[in-house]
Amino acid sequence: MDAETWYWQRTWSDFRRGDAAVSLHWPGGQGLLRLYDVGVPKTVSAFLAHLPLALPVVHVAWSGDMIMGAQALPLGIAEDENQVRLVRPGDLAYDPKHDEITLTYGTAEARLPSGPNTLTVIGGLLEGLDEFARWAGSRRFEGVGELRFERVETMTA
Repeated sequence: MDAETWYWQRTWSDFRRGDAAVSLHWPGGQGLLRLYDVGVPKTVSAFLAHLPLALPVVHVAWSGDMIMGAQALPLGIAEDENQVRLVRPGDLAYDPKHDEITLTYGTAEARLPSGPNTLTVIGGLLEGLDEFARWAGSRRFEGVGELRFERVETMTA
């Protein structure tokens, strides 16, 4: 049996396909995100339509090593193109139930005070994860920060 046909591969990894590139900027650093415009076309298209974007972010309370938008970002997407509870370091995700953007920098599980949650993973951080993790982790004690997302015309990584 080919590993690409396994249930787990199809459910949690098959959507991780695309070429759209976005630069990510935070105070003192920057990184490169690959968006999964092939595997998650509707949500990625809606996200790209909002760029450039400056988003205030805070550290999450329930999910682990993750930051989230401190203001809603209504993309007009009501459905989950994928449902991921165990996000990976570097995952950029959207929660259509709450119009929230999240970015994971370490070990995390999508949770709410009421229990488990799922997110639509729309991209992954290709460059700058270590520096981003230091900055994002400091949101726990230093409070609100700002991320800027800008479209990049060609994928370089």
